Amino acid sequence: MIAWKCFGGGVAGRWSGGVAVALAAVVSLAEAGPLEAGAGKGAGVVRLRDAAGRMVEPLGERGQRATLLFFLTTECPMGNAYAPEIGRIAREYAARGVRCFAVYAQEKPEEIAQHLQAYGLPMVGLQDPEMQLALRTGARVAPEACLLSPGGEVRYRGRIDDRAVKLGKVRLEPRVRDLRDALEAVLGGRPVAQPITPAIGCYLGFPTKSR
Repeated sequence: MIAWKCFGGGVAGRWSGGVAVALAAVVSLAEAGPLEAGAGKGAGVVRLRDAAGRMVEPLGERGQRATLLFFLTTECPMGNAYAPEIGRIAREYAARGVRCFAVYAQEKPEEIAQHLQAYGLPMVGLQDPEMQLALRTGARVAPEACLLSPGGEVRYRGRIDDRAVKLGKVRLEPRVRDLRDALEAVLGGRPVAQPITPAIGCYLGFPTKSR
């Protein structure tokens, strides 16, 4: 198992002043090792606490056209760099019937609440210490997005867009907006052209007993 720790502060690695700053302590989905057995095939109800301590069933609410999960950590520089785009996507697609959540594993409730507020993320933050949602969907890194149908089927999993090329190399502007393309396909009743893409970010450290 890869023991990967991103460096803290949440400010290194963001795009600023038109310059792409090199990122450290990141890993691509392809480098993270094999997916957990049964990833994306889980059954049953998932109940998690939000930052306010309320129990939430992120995959159980009816009347939504889709559910969008963003796997994040408070200290991952790549995830924090993507926060503005994550916020834009959440605002735009929540208005179109997509239920959005930010999923955290190791953070305390107060840390989740502070992170959502500091980075302007307009969604419910979930505490998932057993990483039930990551194991169910196959998510491996932060930031990584998972788009699910109302029935819980993973329709898309991977990067938000292609700005991150590889470790330490990012584009100033994306050429492909994978998550937005997937959202438009699902909301339009079409298959997603690229249902899995390689996410690049901080590796999610799975609890020992889950492996």
